[in-house]
Amino acid sequence: MIVIVGCNKGGAGKTTTSVNLAVALAQRGSDVCLVDADPQRSATRWYAEREAAELRPAITLIEKRDNITQTLKTLGDKFDHVIVDVAGRNSRELITGAVVADVIIAPHQCSQLDLDTLGELQEQVTRIRDLNPNLKVLAYHSMASTNPSVRETERREFLEYLAEFPEIQPLAAVGFYRKAYKDAIPNGKSVLEGDNALAALEIEQLMKEVFDA
Repeated sequence: MIVIVGCNKGGAGKTTTSVNLAVALAQRGSDVCLVDADPQRSATRWYAEREAAELRPAITLIEKRDNITQTLKTLGDKFDHVIVDVAGRNSRELITGAVVADVIIAPHQCSQLDLDTLGELQEQVTRIRDLNPNLKVLAYHSMASTNPSVRETERREFLEYLAEFPEIQPLAAVGFYRKAYKDAIPNGKSVLEGDNALAALEIEQLMKEVFDA
């Protein structure tokens, strides 16, 4: 399966989502390739730390920019899963990757600046489906508040806003704003390899919904 983790807004947790999914899939015994298609190279730096620490399971990483269509086709034939981390903008990598992807996971915070980019994403998806009609686009509520007094309201607002964009389906899984995610990245780890059970459960729920459906 080829999965692009991308949207048109930076700071939504794309790299965090990408690396955690890659480790989760590898822990299942899958042969996983993580593609860093973001010029900021955050996934590449995470991978370098993981390699230096000799952490297992091992993951393959490649960097690729610009038109990534053919690269993803080739990788899709070689690996069980290809996870692609793209830049937080309307990038060439997002568009060319989506032409051959099975799924786009689009992380968004419940903020007006994030959600305002959904219209642009829906327009892109409509055009891309002329070439890739089976493409699934899933909105992932990321960096959600852990505050009990606002959690339900925030989630309701997220889903109400998303209802305006029928080409993009909401995931039931939610990623909350937890320090565990930030702490894992500089060490080349996933939260599945840490001691925060709630963060690990969030990734497991995302995995089940996307890959076990």
